[in-house]
Parts: sequence; structure tokens; C-alpha cells
Amino acid sequence: MKVRKPYLIPIDKERQLDYLVKLEWWNLGFRISIIAVLGLVLGSSQAMKAAWIEDILSLIPPVAFLIAMHFRNRPPNGTFPYGYQRATVIAFLCAATALSLMGSLLLLDSLIKLISQEHPSVGAITLFGHTFWMGWLMIAALIYSVIPPMVIGRLQTKAAIQVHEKTVYVDGKMSKADWMTGLAAIVGIIGIGAGIWWADALAAAMIAIDVTKDGFINLKEAVGDLLDRRPRFTAETKPEHLAETLEIALKQYEWVADAAVRLREEGHVFSGEAFITPRHTHQLTEHLAAAEALLNHYDWRIYEVVVSVTTNAHTA
Repeated sequence: MKVRKPYLIPIDKERQLDYLVKLEWWNLGFRISIIAVLGLVLGSSQAMKAAWIEDILSLIPPVAFLIAMHFRNRPPNGTFPYGYQRATVIAFLCAATALSLMGSLLLLDSLIKLISQEHPSVGAITLFGHTFWMGWLMIAALIYSVIPPMVIGRLQTKAAIQVHEKTVYVDGKMSKADWMTGLAAIVGIIGIGAGIWWADALAAAMIAIDVTKDGFINLKEAVGDLLDRRPRFTAETKPEHLAETLEIALKQYEWVADAAVRLREEGHVFSGEAFITPRHTHQLTEHLAAAEALLNHYDWRIYEVVVSVTTNAHTA
């Protein structure tokens, strides 16, 4: 059985991936500390509860990414002849599913609180001989929960685009949802203190709507990747036009009468097939080898493009 050659990512991209790994470890550490801090001052606030649950679910993307990166570099073998690159696609699916599930649960819970007109209350606490409103501790904890994801989220999305890493890009979206949740929860706590009972649940519902939207958009992207949809940009929904570019490059050869290329995503790399209709068969083996070399070295994201000869490239 023929297996693929191991994929060697360019050194500069490997450094960027190593940077993403370190960033996700920092992100994971901060999120665990935020969960612990919010858990100590949770109270009965719906927005506070939303922030806490969101932070718990937000552990899934970095954990999934770090596990995927552990498997990604394993060489192809007889059991997995195509290698383990798609481990990152599975991680992307896990991250998107977590985001969708988190938003849906928070939205449902918030709407129930609004419909039932539940009036949350925040009591007092005595620390070091002083009694004060528990809401101040909640707000302090929420301010802490806002700062790390606000900083890390910007770093995540910017770095993820450079290496076409969708899992970390989704995690950056979740980081944005985290700090937005924290700010909305602060508004909710202040609303409780001012006697506006619905402000807390409304703030949580607004957060949940935005989180759910991002989750389902990315879930659709993840499923599309698993179904071998044509590649798309990390940060946009527009198709990647690399296949058309490769077709144009192949048609520049004098011996090529027609050519068609199809690509699919395997994590942050692309694979696919090229179908060539030759004008003649003179030195065809050498020509095909040159075409394959061109395709497989055209872009760093290309893992493997297999070249086939056909009588009609666009119906192969």
C-alpha cells in the first residue's frame, strides 16, 4: 500500500504554529483561573451564570487544538495512508460545536428567566470585618474575566489567519464572546443593584444571540470542510480561488490542451487532483512530473496534488 510522504510545513509557518500553541497554553491557563474566580462569586445573577458557563465551555477549543497539534505531525502509515492532517478539522468541529451549544443553552436559559420574570438578588458579604454588597466582588471578578480574552483574542485571530488555522480563529471568536459576556454581565449586575430585574436576563440573552450566530456559522464551515467543500479563507466565507490559479498555470504549458484542478481542505493544508488533457504524448512522463512539481510547490498550503491524464479535463 502506498502512503503519502510526510508533510513538511515551511519553517516560518512552523514558527507561527508554535506561537499559536504557546498562545493557546496561556489562553487555557487564564480561562481556568477565570472559571475559578467567577465560581467563587457566582451568586444568582443570570448574566453572571452565563459568563461562568461560557468560560467553562470555552475550554474546549484550546484543548481540542492542542490535542490536534499533537497528532498532526504523525507520518502517514498503513492504517492512515493519508496522514493525520485532518485532526485539526476535527478540532475545528469541536470548537464550533461548543460555541453553538453554549450560545443556544444560554439563550434558552435567559429567555426562560425573562418569561418567568424571575427577580435575581445579590446579597451582602462580610470580609475582614466589613460588610458590603456582593455585587462589587462580582464586578471585580468580571473585570478580571474581560482583560485576558480581550488581549488574547486579538492575538489569536491575527496569528490564525497567517497559517489558515480555523480552530484557533474560532477560539478567537470565543474569546471575543467571553469579554463581551463579561461586560454585559457587569451591566446586568449594576441593573440588579438599581432594581431593574430584567436587565440581567436581557444582557445574558443579547450575549447568547451573538454567540449562537458565530457558533452556527463556524459549525457550517467545519461540516463543509469534512464534506470536502472547496477551500475557503480562514476569516471570510468567500471561496479560495487557488484551484483556478493552478489551472491557469498548467495551461501555460505548450503541451497542455486543457486542465482542471479540484482542491479540498485538510486542516490548514490543501490536497486534491489535477486533470490534464495533453496535446500530444511526446515525453509525457517528463511533462507530467514537471506539472506535478509545479503544483506541489506553488503554495505552502498545498500538501499533495495528484496529476492524472484524461481526454476531457472538465468531465473527469
